[in-house]
Amino acid sequence: MGMDYSKAKDWILREDSYDHNHLGKTEAIMALGNGYMGLRSAAEEQYLGETRNLLVNGTFNKADDTAVTELPNVPDMTNIDIRINGERFTLDQGEIESYTKELNIRTAELKREIVWTSPLGDKVKLTFYRIVSLKRLHDFAIRIELTPLSGDVSVEMSSGINGQVTNTGAQHFTDGDKRLYDGVYMQFVPVTTQSGITFVVSTCHQFMKDDKEIDVPIEIYMKLRKIYGIFNVDVKQDETLVMEKYCDVYTDRDIDMNGKSQEEMQSIALTELKDMETIGYHALAEESAEEWKEEVWDPVPITIEGNDYDQFAIRFAQYHMRVMVPAHDSRMNIGAKSLTGEGYKGHCFWDTEIFLLPYYMFTQPKVARRLEEYRYLSLPGAHAKAAANGYSGAMYPWESAWLDDGEVTPEFLDVDVVTGRPNKVWTGFIEQHITSDVAFGVWQYYMITGDQDYMDKCGYELIFDTARFWVSRLETKCRQIKETLDPETNEIVLTETDTEDGLYHICDVVGPDEYKEHKTDNAFTNYMAVWNIKTAIQYYEDLKAGHPKIFERLNERLQLDQYY
Repeated sequence: MGMDYSKAKDWILREDSYDHNHLGKTEAIMALGNGYMGLRSAAEEQYLGETRNLLVNGTFNKADDTAVTELPNVPDMTNIDIRINGERFTLDQGEIESYTKELNIRTAELKREIVWTSPLGDKVKLTFYRIVSLKRLHDFAIRIELTPLSGDVSVEMSSGINGQVTNTGAQHFTDGDKRLYDGVYMQFVPVTTQSGITFVVSTCHQFMKDDKEIDVPIEIYMKLRKIYGIFNVDVKQDETLVMEKYCDVYTDRDIDMNGKSQEEMQSIALTELKDMETIGYHALAEESAEEWKEEVWDPVPITIEGNDYDQFAIRFAQYHMRVMVPAHDSRMNIGAKSLTGEGYKGHCFWDTEIFLLPYYMFTQPKVARRLEEYRYLSLPGAHAKAAANGYSGAMYPWESAWLDDGEVTPEFLDVDVVTGRPNKVWTGFIEQHITSDVAFGVWQYYMITGDQDYMDKCGYELIFDTARFWVSRLETKCRQIKETLDPETNEIVLTETDTEDGLYHICDVVGPDEYKEHKTDNAFTNYMAVWNIKTAIQYYEDLKAGHPKIFERLNERLQLDQYY
């Protein structure tokens, strides 16, 4: 039995009035994406206080030597400045007669519909559509319909590629090559400043009146990190002007661009742009919606009997679970903020294993395997963190980014209101249950999917390696750590009290609730560490008895016999 697509109320998230003070609300919850890229749903027209983000999974960069790596804000292509008879279209001025902004989670299409009267009295209807294609991971498109309602108008649109965007002030890109092909196709090729990732960002525009294509001359401008064009069109009353904008993003970190030169990437991006232009917005939206139907909605037809809110809520969760997951590439994982904004810098936490992974294991086991492969591929970073802290085995970073980045938790954030100094972020140092959480994710994946191939190639090794860390982490002294404020220096001072009771302890940790720091024998941390060690012992015995070749390979690599 297929999904019931008939009830629009079960699929539509709608905002019925414009509120400048809550721009971020719909920008985030109505974000679009496909796991490769995430596009925050800021309006086409600009507003003070907006956050305009385009993020590409896995493209981490450090703004400077004092910063941690983060997903850079990719040059923006969604900002389109519209002027009606010389007046800038903005909902902060003039009169709003009607307004809706809605996300159709079934089709993954964003729509805004507005009837607006300018301060000079020109009344227009504007409808905005936007998709990020699930079928074409590099592509997104915008469609604008503009109809004058009170008289003929002159319309000016300014649109292009703006590389002057930042991550809350941090600039991640060089100024790269800017080109205009055939007087139509704009392309910008910036490079990340530290990680050296080349981006190819391309766009073009198509204009129609009453569904017939028209030629609109472009006045082109190139500035620092920016290329854009200005288009001028006269539109009669009740006539509909349509502008469709096609955009694509490629990087040399993309798995499908492996080995391609910059020139080859530019050519591929240009060819794809022309293909989108030929297909048109509606066909692009339809093929993407069909991909959502075949990949997400039909295979996992969750129906909740009860109120409409519950049914919508589960589908909204499914929508974002697909938007956030890099199903195309096991070299990356799920950021705690998904791809909906700069929060948590795109870093992966224990959230993946404990909260998110079960959904993929039961509904998309191939995607779940990619998430598990990421943890195996990032073992070198876990080894580096363990060694840097004087331990053995694999000590997983509290925050993970690119495979070889290791620990990327910021050392300081915000300010301590007592000392006036930046707050120390202890999670990266002493919130260590992440290591056994990762091991638990491996075990749970295996229990649910029965993927023996993954266990043979990756899983057993990861569980053994994390158990090695916990064995080296155990202490025979029970250290109680206390924080006090030095009145003379106004600094936090840590003092320790040691006792011996013949037991093993895990001292100086942060538990999963993160409200208490420098605690000894946190219940969750201890329980998961014990589980990790016991599970490793079980697999040690099973492999030694039943799979000697696998055991010999892992024993040679990890010296397992010394722990047994």
